[in-house]
Amino acid sequence: MQKIKLISSFVASTVVLCVTTAFSETIAQAPPKVPRPVPLLRAKCVSSGLGTAREQNLDVSIGRAVYSSQFYLGPGYRAASLTCKIKPDNRPQPVFQTLNLGFGMRDNDTRSPAVQVRVYLDGRQADARTVAPAQQALISLDVSNVSNVGIEAVCTSQTQYCDRVYFFNTDLNLPPIVSPQPAPQRKN
Repeated sequence: MQKIKLISSFVASTVVLCVTTAFSETIAQAPPKVPRPVPLLRAKCVSSGLGTAREQNLDVSIGRAVYSSQFYLGPGYRAASLTCKIKPDNRPQPVFQTLNLGFGMRDNDTRSPAVQVRVYLDGRQADARTVAPAQQALISLDVSNVSNVGIEAVCTSQTQYCDRVYFFNTDLNLPPIVSPQPAPQRKN
C-alpha cells in the first residue's frame, strides 16, 4: 500500500514539474512589451511662421467623428509651424521608433481653403498631406535616427484665409522592451 502511495506521489510530482517547466518556457518566450507612446508636445517645441501654433485640448468634429485635439496650427493667410527636438544631443542611441500623426480640419470650417501639412525630419521634408474642411489624414514615420521633427501648415490660397488644422494624434512610439532570454537549460 505504501509503495502505491509513493509511486502515485512520484507520478504526480513529475506531472506538476513537467507542466511548470512547459509554462515557464512559454512565459520566457512571451513577445516584447510595447511601452506607452509619448505625446510629441512632451518634447522641447518651438513655434514659428506668421500663423498660430497653440497647445489646446479641445474636442473637435472632423468628418462627422469626434477627436480630442492636443494642439492646432492656424496658417491664416500664410503658414504656421512647430518644431520639436525629440532626441537630446548627448544621446547617441535612438530614443523613439515611430511618429504617428493624425490631423484634420473641422466640419464647420466649410469656407476655408485646404491646408497642406508638411512634416520635416531633421530639416528634410518626409511627407506632405493636404486636408480640406471635414477631412482628416494619418501619417506614420520612422524617427529612429531623427533628432528634430518639424510640422508646417501652409495655406493653399494666397487670397483667402485658411482655418486651423487640429492634431488629435501625435504619438512618439518607443522601441519595444525586449526581456533578456534565460540561458537554455542543459538536459541530462
